[in-house]
Amino acid sequence: MDINEIVVGVVDVGAPKKIGWAIKFRGQNETGQNLDDFIDRYRELVTHHPGALGFEAPLFVPVNRKLSNITSQRSGEAGRPWSAGAGATVTTIGLAVMSHVFEGLREDLAGTPFTLDWHDWSSKNSILVFEAFVSGAAHAGAGDHHLDALKAADTFSSAYPDLSVANTVEETRVLSLAGACLLRAGLTVDDQDALSAPALVIKP
Repeated sequence: MDINEIVVGVVDVGAPKKIGWAIKFRGQNETGQNLDDFIDRYRELVTHHPGALGFEAPLFVPVNRKLSNITSQRSGEAGRPWSAGAGATVTTIGLAVMSHVFEGLREDLAGTPFTLDWHDWSSKNSILVFEAFVSGAAHAGAGDHHLDALKAADTFSSAYPDLSVANTVEETRVLSLAGACLLRAGLTVDDQDALSAPALVIKP
């Protein structure tokens, strides 16, 4: 599948006034700040085209570690752990934002499968949910959250189809926050166990 035929949407997670989003499709970019506008536009496009959907927030946390390491950074986070500072905040807010997006998409996509498995992803058959990890120097200026979302969408598009090579966080035993939100929204999840599936992590 040509990447230009895949609707790549990314939401930069934050409080309602600090959300930014971007959609790349057929060589065109759309950006905005209103989350409901994103839901409407993304749903419109993926009703007829394959899609990938990213959130700039941790989509899974590691489990089954030694007690001393249960809040340690995920392998590949490079000093910016999910459990501390901005990471902890955006992890929590991400649950609310993902749930809102998935609930909004359910209206027209209840029969469309979603997946967290990028290894065997068939873009024609399911919507791939992935994590965007925009940090440090990769961040745009204050208030330009839509540019962070666009940067993540650009990085995903550039990496496709070699998504496994582009993955930057490796954890095998996880609790999937994205999987929990998908199930809570009543969407079909095309994975063996959505609650235990790590997500692709794209880092500009």
